[in-house]
Amino acid sequence: MPNLLKQIPETMRKKGIPEETIALFNTPETGGAEAVMELITQMDSLLSEEQRLAIMQEQGCCKTGNPAAPHRAFGTLHAGKTLAEKVELLNKANIPHKAPSHLNDDGTLSVWWGSENLRTGNCPCGFIKKLPDSYKVPKTFCGCCGGHIRANYQRSLGVKLLLKEVVSSSSSSGGKKRCEFLFEVEGV
Repeated sequence: MPNLLKQIPETMRKKGIPEETIALFNTPETGGAEAVMELITQMDSLLSEEQRLAIMQEQGCCKTGNPAAPHRAFGTLHAGKTLAEKVELLNKANIPHKAPSHLNDDGTLSVWWGSENLRTGNCPCGFIKKLPDSYKVPKTFCGCCGGHIRANYQRSLGVKLLLKEVVSSSSSSGGKKRCEFLFEVEGV
């Protein structure tokens, strides 16, 4: 799991968040999942949704190494196909770190992450599983999983993706809704 307490402020700088805004954050040097959630809560009050999503889409686990290899191979194998064909094939592919997806009529991509069998505590994020069951997870944090999906799907589909919205989240809905991410597709 990446050290999000250091990584998120670094990403803020890369995304052009002014130093005077970053200085408003009370970011602990160390801490576990609850310290990260405190940082995310501060992001919710100090940054716009567009800024938060731009920062969180750069986070995420399993974006390199072995988890990324099947996505690179898929992308190479299907490089000559249309985006719609690639999405259909990816949905059928037996590769790790993928989720059902749908190319929408407006050209955006919807991706559903996590179990279809909704029940409390089924969040796929290992980081969130470290929190007490009663902990209220800010939906902004779930953009981190969006970053995981984004990195791997960019490899598989051969396009640039921009996290447009965390539509729903298992953890922030208390297990009532499945995780859904909406991506803008660039480079088609």
